[in-house]
Amino acid sequence: MTKAIVRKDETTKQTVVEILKNNFSKGSPLYNDLQQYKQLLETQNLSEEFATRFITEVKNDWSELDRKEIFNCQTQLIKQINETVSSNVFSNFVPNYKNIATVGSYFYSKGSKPKVRLLIEDRVKTLVISQARASKEEEMKPLDSLTYKTFINKFNETYQHTLRDEQRGLLTNYITSFSDNGLGLKSFMNEEIGRLKSEIQTLAETSYGDKLLKVKEKLEDFSKQPISEAMVKDVFYIQDLIAEINKNES
Repeated sequence: MTKAIVRKDETTKQTVVEILKNNFSKGSPLYNDLQQYKQLLETQNLSEEFATRFITEVKNDWSELDRKEIFNCQTQLIKQINETVSSNVFSNFVPNYKNIATVGSYFYSKGSKPKVRLLIEDRVKTLVISQARASKEEEMKPLDSLTYKTFINKFNETYQHTLRDEQRGLLTNYITSFSDNGLGLKSFMNEEIGRLKSEIQTLAETSYGDKLLKVKEKLEDFSKQPISEAMVKDVFYIQDLIAEINKNES
């Protein structure tokens, strides 16, 4: 919505406003779910003893919500955003994603081993005990394997039906490229660009052949450039283009 306002795009702005009103109005399933996250993300300066009781009560309230209804609402919301705004919405950077992931891990920790649950609980407590301590903990601890693994699983689960497999693979490798200095992303891009060039070669004899020449040239140029955000975006859209052309041809 902020981008729409800056660009003076009144249509998109109103669309986003309606989406927010329809999905996050007070008392709605997604509103109630969001409030539980906000309580743990926005509360600060609690004593350690009170913090333990507080996060337990919040988790109990979260558990009492209808998870199936909330999941269905989330799925509907994602579909609505893709169809009426743009899937680019999901590429916006979220500054406090680590804290959100921590809270999400805490809520969904049922079934995890006791040690894992206690570690997650301790991280959540640092968020509500004091902002200074939370910041210090954040500086001291890198993104741990549990949060990393949980993020990947939730990402793939969330976008299973809204993104193509190759697009989820691209975004997953891009988002997590910090964890291996981009080696996974480089490997994926090398294979994916090769696959896309092969697809274009197959489509050369179709009515789309001439129109795909520039796309092929762009893919050839990628091999001479360092990977950038712009390149990842281009590959994402080319994946969509090739998939749609194959769909039309079949």
